[in-house]
Amino acid sequence: MPSPARPLSRPAWSAALPSALPLALAAAVIALAPLVQAPPLAAAGYTDDLGRTVSFSGTPKRTVSLVPGATEILCSIGAGAAVAAVTLDDNYFECIAAKPRVGAREAPDWNLVKSFRPDLVIAGPDMLATAEAALAGTGARILAYGDPDDLAGSEARVAALGELFGKRSQAAAALADGRDYLETVSRKAAKLPGDRKRIMRLRALPGGGLGSGGPGTPDSAIIEAAGGIPWPGGTPGEISPVSGEEFARFDPQFVYACFDDREAVEAARKSSPWRRASAFKGDQNVMYYACALTDRLSSHAGYFAAWLSGDAYADEYGDPANLALNPGIIGETPISVPGIPYVKGARMIEYRLFDFIHRTVLVEFDSPQTVVTTDAGPAHGVTAIGNNYAPPMMWNIHHRGGWQESEKEVFGILGLDPARTTMIYTGADMRNLSVKTARYRDLTVTALVTGGAETNALRASRDPGDWYLPGTINVMVLSSRRLSPAGAAKLVIVATEAKTAALWDLDVRSSASPLANPATGTGTDDVIVPAAGDGSPVDWTGGHTKIGELAARVVYDAVTEALLKQNATAPGRSVWERLAERGIGLSRLSSAYSGRGAYPGLALEVKALMTDPAARSLMEAAFSLSDAQVMGHVEDASPFEAMALQAATRIAGRPVTAVRSLVEDKDLPPVLKAALDALGTAVLARDGR
Repeated sequence: MPSPARPLSRPAWSAALPSALPLALAAAVIALAPLVQAPPLAAAGYTDDLGRTVSFSGTPKRTVSLVPGATEILCSIGAGAAVAAVTLDDNYFECIAAKPRVGAREAPDWNLVKSFRPDLVIAGPDMLATAEAALAGTGARILAYGDPDDLAGSEARVAALGELFGKRSQAAAALADGRDYLETVSRKAAKLPGDRKRIMRLRALPGGGLGSGGPGTPDSAIIEAAGGIPWPGGTPGEISPVSGEEFARFDPQFVYACFDDREAVEAARKSSPWRRASAFKGDQNVMYYACALTDRLSSHAGYFAAWLSGDAYADEYGDPANLALNPGIIGETPISVPGIPYVKGARMIEYRLFDFIHRTVLVEFDSPQTVVTTDAGPAHGVTAIGNNYAPPMMWNIHHRGGWQESEKEVFGILGLDPARTTMIYTGADMRNLSVKTARYRDLTVTALVTGGAETNALRASRDPGDWYLPGTINVMVLSSRRLSPAGAAKLVIVATEAKTAALWDLDVRSSASPLANPATGTGTDDVIVPAAGDGSPVDWTGGHTKIGELAARVVYDAVTEALLKQNATAPGRSVWERLAERGIGLSRLSSAYSGRGAYPGLALEVKALMTDPAARSLMEAAFSLSDAQVMGHVEDASPFEAMALQAATRIAGRPVTAVRSLVEDKDLPPVLKAALDALGTAVLARDGR
């Protein structure tokens, strides 16, 4: 889910909010309401967080964004084309997946920034003086942008950037989308019996230990918007350390954290007095989310607040007695599936179920067909196949209540006959659907694919069967030639092989063993192939046939595009992002450089190197060689040491005679350790340490 796109339509909300709405949550929603309909700012002007007005005669065309929260908004309002470059910390959103990087947010490479000839640079307020000095004489305007501490501030920034970039209507749509999530949660929270839950966000602190945001922080704002009671401790407006005693005294009933902080939180929940807290007494009350959602308030704050609320109140929200809105279809969009003779029509349907928006892609046939599916096996007399999306705020609710019951609800709302419909299910948004078609003479093959592989990807034959988090790649393959049941089953193999090829070419990592293994799929993938079409039935559809060739091609292309849309997984993404996908983020890197002559800021300086061509090439080679060594294709990787030494010399700008052993992480594969040792050595040599 890189960027939840604008829904098809929304019914108008009543002007009155429920009288029983919790006070803090009601205040947040009421504060946002005028922002959706407020008159825009003066044309092409933005008053930044230092009170400076940044004005343009037109709209910015070459923006370098050094603030991920601002980048997120630019993606959400459709201004991605105006973004020339971003930081290494920008990820998760499709519109900047392959954009050039100019270094870490904390320490951008100003020469790189200038190389893009920006007309606008968005920088943190604390970076203004440095930015002005670095960009003097370039003509670039500098906008001081600070991440807001409350939801109203976040919404105001969406409106202001929409005005500055000439995306007024798109900004209004993004605001309306976020407001819909917040109002849905507020209505649901008003119907809940009993007290609100105590919810706490935990953060791994740079020097060790755990912290959390107290009053007046984004953590507190999100928890209140989710219908929870935030931690009242700490210094207002700051991230404060949390002791085990304070944590146990607050006794949170639900705890969440960024994925990067998972290791620290899991260690705490096993120790006393942390483990005494109610949330740590069950796995369903501790959740981890993408850091792009947890770490800032931006255009997807309403989406994340609803997701957090759905997880924290899964039992309560799953009770039909607590429903706040009427279920039903909101709208639909047609999908073109040309050249497939038995397809009567295809469309994406958006509807409300359990109060939240679901989406289904439905392909309808002109007559009953036989369908082969990995979800239910062969099915006969099928008149429609579908791919159904449940939003993340519903995942726990659906799983706890049973998918059979949820399926009945879906079929009822869509008016489908279960005996004549084959459905597969996913947490990947149907708005990120990829449709690819290939033709050869009179033969047409089309693939309709959705894909999410951030948290549930697996390496077949290597990973355990007990790793289960949301993530699914669903594939529907349609052929203009009639297939026998055997021919349809063979295309399932072809589609699976093509999917795996796409995952390997993208370097998608196993979620269970990311350091060692590329993924071959996720643990919940499904394929549907109708045994339909014109002509006599085709039995052989493998890779040595033209139909198999076309099927493999369209599935590969569609999986690649679907993962770009859903997870922002692009072939050219930064090596820093690929390190993070292996579980090597800044926190782990800091721990790895904890001794042997290193110094506290070394990890951050190594991160900043990831835009250096020599460092980037070294890490790219290390990724491939490390995988080959794990698979047994490389017995002796010592020649890589010479490459690492050469790279260290180039980066340091002076001779480096030996790479120092700096990294203390016993779990790192040897080649990755050697590469990181070389980068650390280069920084120390460059700085004369």
